[in-house]
Amino acid sequence: MKKALALSTLLSLATIALSGCGGSGVKTIGVLQFGAFEALEKAKNGFVETINASTWKDKVNIEVRSANAVAADNVAMAKTLAATSDLVYGIATPSASALKNAMDSLGYSTPILFSAVTNPSGANLLTNLEKPEGRCTGVVDLGPIEKELELLAKFEGVDKITSMYTSTEVNSVYQAEIAEKWMDAHNIAHTRTTITSASEITSALSSIPSDVDAVFLPTDDTIANSIGMIKSANEERTDKLIIAACDTGMVSGSTIAMGVDYYECGVQAGKMAIKVLEGTAISSIPVESCDKDALVINKTLATSLGITIPESLLNEEGAKII
Repeated sequence: MKKALALSTLLSLATIALSGCGGSGVKTIGVLQFGAFEALEKAKNGFVETINASTWKDKVNIEVRSANAVAADNVAMAKTLAATSDLVYGIATPSASALKNAMDSLGYSTPILFSAVTNPSGANLLTNLEKPEGRCTGVVDLGPIEKELELLAKFEGVDKITSMYTSTEVNSVYQAEIAEKWMDAHNIAHTRTTITSASEITSALSSIPSDVDAVFLPTDDTIANSIGMIKSANEERTDKLIIAACDTGMVSGSTIAMGVDYYECGVQAGKMAIKVLEGTAISSIPVESCDKDALVINKTLATSLGITIPESLLNEEGAKII
């Protein structure tokens, strides 16, 4: 009786495993999204809509999980998706890394795609971007940082800039280093203002010294998820700060925002997923860059803060003014 019960249990577990990993003929794609803010929502939508517009629409089951920028939830969701998916898609560096770590711990070779990741090598997702040597590939979201800083420098009196970011996000550190090299080359003084969690955003921005004229915000998931706190803290300052963000989804709390089109990042990742589903090996799918950029100027916020937007910036080709 015990043997029969044990056998029945094993068969039940096998059935569950097969139903979760394409045993019924339907493939499962697990999507892990670190936060629910605009950029990552667009990266998700572009991915899902691309697959749903393909011949795979009725052949896949897409399971979406959002960690709402909670690290512990992100790790737990990654483990669940890793155990039940035939293909996974990590949106933002923390989620892509969590999925890879989960696969490593389980000993699985499930293909991993990513987008909204700025420095995949620095995040240890892979080393060879042209010929991915492991099971990871995806779309890099490194925006036109130098171009954005050139636009920021057009504001009158910008002599000192601070890069504000989450110190534990490797993509943010990477972008801050790029920004600092540009500022060094153009003789602009600079500092760093770092946080470790969203709870520190208000105090960090409030404590920026009055000799700092502007803030550079990289594509930082923690700050993007709480951009309203940046806006509120700046409004409370006596010395208002000109804020430039590397994500147009952060424009509600910024003076200017310039970055990649995250929906297009999702579309590109979706096309990669289709290739994988059709049998193409990850090693044959190079990492891509999202080349579509956008510039948004928050004139309404700037005016309320008493910040004057240069005419040359307002006339920038392709600029959207809100």
